[in-house]
Formats: sequence, C-alpha cells, structure tokens
Amino acid sequence: MKRANGQGSISTLKGKRRKKKGARVVTGYQYDEKKDTVIQIRKSLGVYKTESEAQRAIDNYQRNPYEFLNKDMVLNEVFLKLHEIIYETNPDYADDLKYHWRYCDQIKNEKITSLQTVHLMRFLNSTPFYIDDNGNKKYASPNTIMRIKSLLNQMYDLVTAESILPVNLARNFKISKKVKREYKQQHKRHVPFSKEEREIIKSRLDYPFVDFIYISIFMEWRPGELVEILTENTFLEEGYVIGGKKTENGYMRTVPIHPSIKNIIRSYYDLAKELNSPYLFNDPYISRHSTTAKHLSYSNYRYRFSKAMAHLGLDSHTPHDSRTTFATIAKTSGIDAFAIKKIMGHSTKNDVTEDCYIDPDFQWYVEQMGKFNYDGEKE
Repeated sequence: MKRANGQGSISTLKGKRRKKKGARVVTGYQYDEKKDTVIQIRKSLGVYKTESEAQRAIDNYQRNPYEFLNKDMVLNEVFLKLHEIIYETNPDYADDLKYHWRYCDQIKNEKITSLQTVHLMRFLNSTPFYIDDNGNKKYASPNTIMRIKSLLNQMYDLVTAESILPVNLARNFKISKKVKREYKQQHKRHVPFSKEEREIIKSRLDYPFVDFIYISIFMEWRPGELVEILTENTFLEEGYVIGGKKTENGYMRTVPIHPSIKNIIRSYYDLAKELNSPYLFNDPYISRHSTTAKHLSYSNYRYRFSKAMAHLGLDSHTPHDSRTTFATIAKTSGIDAFAIKKIMGHSTKNDVTEDCYIDPDFQWYVEQMGKFNYDGEKE
C-alpha cells in the first residue's frame, strides 16, 4: 500500500540477507538543470529485519514531521518553494523565473487542488498579463508564454513529487498552435530596436549582460561571430577588431570599434586576460566569481540575452535584432552604403566601380563609423 505523503518509504531488498527492509525519507528537493525539473533528495535510514523495525526508524527520524507542501497551499506558495530550491544552485535562473511568475496573478492565489488542466490551458492561451506601476496591462509575448508553461511544468513536478496530485496537470496539455506559430514567427523575423527601446538599454547598462547587448548594436557581428572573437585579434589602441567566418565576404574582416563602446570592450578584454582566456567575450557572471574562464558560447549568449530582455520588458526581440539595428542606424546616420556592406560582411559584387577600382583605406571606414548615431537620427 502506498504510504501517505511525508511518511517515508520502506522497500524490500533482493537477494539472500538477514535484513531485507530498507527505510528512507525525503529530506528536500533540488533542481536538476539537465532534466529541467525538480527531484527528491532521499536519505537512507538503514536496513532492518522487519517492516515494523524500519517503520520505527522512520518514526524516530520524523518525530516532528517536515511537510514541504500540503494540499491547502496556493500556487504562489508552490512557486516560492520552487524558487528557493533553484536559487541554491542557479540564482540567475531563479530570478528569471520571478519575472515570468508576475504574469500569473490571475491564478497564483488558487489552491493547488482546485485547478484542473483545462484551467491552466485557458489561462495560458488567453494571453497572461500583469498590471504595471502605472496601471497598464502588460501582456506576455509568445516567448514569455512558452517560459510560463515551462515554469508551471516544474511547479507541478514538485506537487506530484509530494503526492498531492497523481499527475502533472501542466504537462497534461500543449501550448496552442496559435501561440507556437507566433513564437516561431517572432524568432524568424528580425526587428530593429526602436529609439525608445535603445534608450531603455542605454539606461540599464548596470544590469547583467545589458552592456553586451549595447555593444552588439555598435558591433555589427552576427551573434555566432561575436562570441568567437579572439583577444589576439582585438586591437584596442588601434581601435579595431578582426573576426567573422560565416561567409566568404565576411571572413576575417576588420571592423572599427566605436568610441562609445571602447571602455566596455576594454573591460571584457581585461577580464579575458585575467582569466587567461583566448576569447574576448567570456560569461562575465560566471567568470567574475570563478578562477576558471567560461567562454560565452552561443547558447550562453542566447540565455543571457533572453534574461536581460525579459528584465527590460523587451522580450519580443532575438539576438540577431542587434545586427538588424546596426544596419538600420547606419543607414539613417548617413554612413556610406559600400562601407556598410563591407563592415557587415555582405557581398559587394554589384558595386562594380567601388569593388574593382576603389580600395578605401581603413581610416575612411573609421570616419564612416564615426557617423553612427545610436539615437538613429541623421546628423
């Protein structure tokens, strides 16, 4: 017979042995990052001859039973427990969950046992929202809805682990096709940051990773190229960086460093040297608290980007939008079209005269980049 929640477990061990009854209890939970779920932490209390002896060991251990969750709790209490568990091993991710949980005001005070799968499904498919400090409704983007679904999955993993519900209600349904379609479209199109959005980014350079998004708007690299730039190809005093590998035209191109981001680039360069990393960009929020360099891989970049965008309320954007923003600002700033193509690694085969007969020196590209106006208005 299945034991009640919090009463420990007794198992019968196989093989020929005098003591066959093993006793163990659940002492807590931890977040499994690889499986993206919460798992139980079990403690063995030993092996005994009889079931009554094993039960006595459990009773002695639990004279003051520790109840992690109970059926009278509301969803917000479950979230706080989950946040506490994840925060111990991954505080950044835990804080990210807080951002998405604020969209759940409509259900957060509902009892665990009062909601059914259909309620969760309707909630997500009706576009969750929260009320900001000015009384305005802020609706979740398709990307945020997908993240809320993942959060609910984890919360109900915890509920089922505590045997409060027999099945995970959140994993019992899928996001609507409409939301999935909008999510895919959001990640396919590249939308430049508006002037207002760029002002928000510039005003929050103190928040983790926002400075990286800021410099990526000035540096036209594709995300996959940006994270592969080497310190040996970074020339701070001369004011340029060499990199790029996706296309023939973009391979190992020389790109000027705009004066507005030189100090930020220098801070990443100094960190890389301190960590003895060959890469210019390392994950600053791991590396600054570790003696081991953590190269900012593309997957790390996407995660940090999404977290920062969510914090700023700009989570409809994707990493490639920084490059699109560069192209937009460069054009409105009056930068020469040939220079834009060369700097971005685009083909210039249709620019016959310029490509065949004109070979601008690097200083000309520096002068062109000097026109780049972050506010996006012609000088």
